[in-house]
Amino acid sequence: MASTESLLFVIGLAAGPIVFLLVMLGANAILAPKHPNALKSSAYECGIEQAASPWRPVNIRFSTVAILFVIFDAETVLLFAVGSQIRGSVADGIAVAIFGAFLTLGLFYEWKKGGLKWPV
Repeated sequence: MASTESLLFVIGLAAGPIVFLLVMLGANAILAPKHPNALKSSAYECGIEQAASPWRPVNIRFSTVAILFVIFDAETVLLFAVGSQIRGSVADGIAVAIFGAFLTLGLFYEWKKGGLKWPV
């Protein structure tokens, strides 16, 4: 008997969102204004017409710089957190120094390769 009640409860939980979705779609079909015109159908962004196609190739340089910033920012925060927990242990200090050296090496590598230059 308890499994039948549980099954009905689960079916009710699954049916609730589906019924809600169908009611909202029906309300949208009934209540939505249906008087399109050229002005309403035009692309709108801050009152300015679209300058170019949205499907043009995007320069990847910005995302590369953003990813580098996130990586180095997160690792710097990690260095501060680790540095606050070190209590005079030489081995821990050496490990943090090696980690910082790898970060610095990666930064200089990106700098040398031109990954941090902004396109003009």
